[in-house]
Amino acid sequence: MKIRAQNSLQFILTKRLTLIVTVFWVIGALFAAYTARHEMEEGADTALVETSRRTSTLIIDYLENHQDAGGIVVLPEPGFDAVHDGDDESDHDDHDGDFDDFDDFMQYQLRDAKGDVLLRSQNAPDTPFDAPLERGFSDGDEVRVYTSVTGNGDLFMQVAEPTEHRNEAILETMVSQFTPLIFLIPVTILAVVYSVTQALAPVRHVRNEIETRGEGNLTPIAQDDPIEEISTIVTAVNRLMAKLEAALSVERSFTANSAHELRTPIAVALAQTQRLLAELPEGHVARKRAVQTEEALKRLSRLSEKLLQLARAESSGGFSPTGHNQDLGPTLNLVIEDIRRAGMEGAHIRFDTENLATLSANIDLDAFAICMRNLIENALKYGGDEEPVDIRVIEGRIVQVANGGTPVSTDELDQLTTRFKRSSNKADGSGLGLAIVEAIARNTKAELKLYSPRPDHTDGFMAELRLHQS
Repeated sequence: MKIRAQNSLQFILTKRLTLIVTVFWVIGALFAAYTARHEMEEGADTALVETSRRTSTLIIDYLENHQDAGGIVVLPEPGFDAVHDGDDESDHDDHDGDFDDFDDFMQYQLRDAKGDVLLRSQNAPDTPFDAPLERGFSDGDEVRVYTSVTGNGDLFMQVAEPTEHRNEAILETMVSQFTPLIFLIPVTILAVVYSVTQALAPVRHVRNEIETRGEGNLTPIAQDDPIEEISTIVTAVNRLMAKLEAALSVERSFTANSAHELRTPIAVALAQTQRLLAELPEGHVARKRAVQTEEALKRLSRLSEKLLQLARAESSGGFSPTGHNQDLGPTLNLVIEDIRRAGMEGAHIRFDTENLATLSANIDLDAFAICMRNLIENALKYGGDEEPVDIRVIEGRIVQVANGGTPVSTDELDQLTTRFKRSSNKADGSGLGLAIVEAIARNTKAELKLYSPRPDHTDGFMAELRLHQS
C-alpha cells in the first residue's frame, strides 16, 4: 500500500477517515471511562454501606464480649486472634506480619458519641477517622468514609476505604480500557488505507486511461467497472472525446483538402508569373511587381505544403509499419542532399556522419523525413549567416540540429511549438515547422527539446529530437 501525494484523493480520504475514526475512538473511550469511573464509585460506596449494615450488629456483640480487656478493641481478621492495645508488642508485630499478606482494604472503627474509638479493624488506625459523626459519606485526607448510627443511637459505625486503593483500581480500569487503542489505531489506519486504496483502484484506472488519451489517441475508454459514478464519468469522457475526435477530423480534413486544392491553382499562377517575368524586358515598370508576385506565390506554395504536413502529423500514427525499429541513416542523408540540391543554403550545412549507421527508431520513414526537413529548414532560416548548421547523431536515437545567431528568450522558446509562432529574429517562416515536428514526436512517443542558447555556447539555437525505440 502506497500513500499517494498529499493532494491526491486517496491521501485526503485516508487522512480524514483516520482522523474521524481516531477522534470517535477517543471520545467513545473517554465516555466509557467516565461511565466506568462513575459506576465503580457507586459500587465502592455501595460496598461501604452494605459492609456497615451487615457487620455493625456483629461488631457490637464482639465489643460487648471483649471490652473488659480495656483500651481499643482490635477486631481480628479471619484466622487471627484478637489483639488489644495492651498485648505484647512482639505478638502484635507477628500479627502485623501475617496481616501484610492480606489484601483487605476495608477499615472499620466503632466510635462513641464523644468520637472515641471503641473498636477497630486490624488495618485501621488507632486515631479516629477524619470524618464527622453524621450519617452518610465523607472524604478524609486519605480515606472515603461511610458513617452509620447503630446501637441505641449512641454508637457510630464507620467503614473506610483508602482513597489510594480506589484511585488505583479506577486507574487500572482506565489503562486496561485505553491500552487496546494503542494497537487499534494503527490497525485502523492500515485498514482505512487498504480500504481506500482498493475502493479508488477503479478511479486510478480511469485516470490512467484518460492520461493516455490526447490529440493522437481519442479511442473510447472501456467501461468495465459497474460502479455508477465511475461509469457515468467514463460515459461523459467518451462522449466528449467523440465530439473532439469529430471536430479534429473536420479540421484536419479541411486543412488537408484546402491545402491540396490550393496546390494546383498556386502552381498555375506561379508558372504564369514566371512566364510573365521571362517575357518582360529588363527595366520594365511591371517587372518589380511580377517579382513580388512570384515571391508571394512561392511562400503560399510552401505554406500549403506545410499545412498538408501538419494535417498528416496531427493524425494518429507515425510509427514504423513493422512495429519495430527502422534504419534511419539513409533517410537523413537523403533529406540533407535534397535540401542541398534545392539550393537552400546548402553550403552552410555541416553534417557529422560518425554515428549515422547506428541511427534507428520506431518511426515511419516519411514522418522522420518530415521532422528532419522542418528542423533543418528552421535552422537555415533563423540561424546566423556566419556559422553553418550542425547536424549530429547521438546514442543511435538522438538527432541534434544546431545553428548560430541571436538566442531566443525563455518565454518565446516555450511558445515556438505553437502553430504559426515565429521567432522574433526573423519573420519569413510560416511558423508551422516546429509545430509539425512536435505533433509527430507526440504521436510516436518521441520527445522534442529546444535549447537557446546552444549548450556550451552563449548564442544560437538547438533542436534535439529524441526518438522512441521499440
